[in-house]
Amino acid sequence: MRIALISPFSNHPMRGNITTVRRIAHFLDFAGAVTLNLPADSLSVGEMEDHLSEFKPDLLHGFHAYHCGDITRQLAERYQIPYIITITGSDIHDPIQRNHPGTAKAIETAQVIVSFNGSDADMLSEFFPNLCGIISVVPQGIEPLPSVEGHAFGLNHDGFILLLPAAVRSVKRIEFPLQSLRQLVQHDPTLQLVLAGGIIEQEYATYIRSLLCDTPFARWLGEVPYEQMGSLYRRADLVLNCSHSESMPNSLMEAMALGRPVLAANIPGNRSLVRHGENGWLYNSEEDFRELVLQIRADAALREVVGSRAHNFMVENFSPLLEAERYLSLYSKLV
Repeated sequence: MRIALISPFSNHPMRGNITTVRRIAHFLDFAGAVTLNLPADSLSVGEMEDHLSEFKPDLLHGFHAYHCGDITRQLAERYQIPYIITITGSDIHDPIQRNHPGTAKAIETAQVIVSFNGSDADMLSEFFPNLCGIISVVPQGIEPLPSVEGHAFGLNHDGFILLLPAAVRSVKRIEFPLQSLRQLVQHDPTLQLVLAGGIIEQEYATYIRSLLCDTPFARWLGEVPYEQMGSLYRRADLVLNCSHSESMPNSLMEAMALGRPVLAANIPGNRSLVRHGENGWLYNSEEDFRELVLQIRADAALREVVGSRAHNFMVENFSPLLEAERYLSLYSKLV
């Protein structure tokens, strides 16, 4: 089976969509499919058509309904083949993207619409009642990142490291831990917040830089090379997710797969991964966040147990090969 993947991004800064498409393409190939990745940020529609005419796909699979939905729909009509759209996050959670006419038309006319979790599937049914195709839930897969010795990242050896891996964009709510930890640092100067991610929204990055000038306990490493992220996760004592909205964040999955304890905002996408008090923690407010940081900070044995449960949960439930096989099953029903 020949599958053309229409992806929104291929260039830095690194973000979840790039990781997702690369992983799915790799494991589809491993499972026996032949794939072609066409990134919308570096190819025009005409260039995509040239590649597709030579590749002769059986099906098109677009990722992110806002960035790639309309392109995928047009190309599927041009070649008279079925198409699938995978909802990856902001295309359903951001009202501007969700309500765009191109997004709606692509979702409503796709043969299959895939979401990562049941919460997003329910949102699809609510916001797009005129769907022609089916909604299918295919959870993301995850492979533990490699860890390379020798990357200290200039961090204090004795510090308690809270890591927020997130591209710099407002939905990631990077200001939250910068503001919330001020009070705790006064009583525990060993607390250190580390930010890792490249810039997507320049204006928001300017705002975060202004906050960093007054938060000496925080460091922004910028974009850390993907091959070094495993080492950074392992250096962290606690990995954070503070986003306004998520579907199924790769950063949490990467941390949990490496057995790192995680503390995340109590939102639907994070709840699809984190079981509070079992394989991680969820916070509801700034006060709740600070109390949990103190509790987790004080109990190394608890961090070890919860991190081990997180690792096991990832291994048992989020196989990247099973993810690819689920997609192949959907493709087979359409081709």
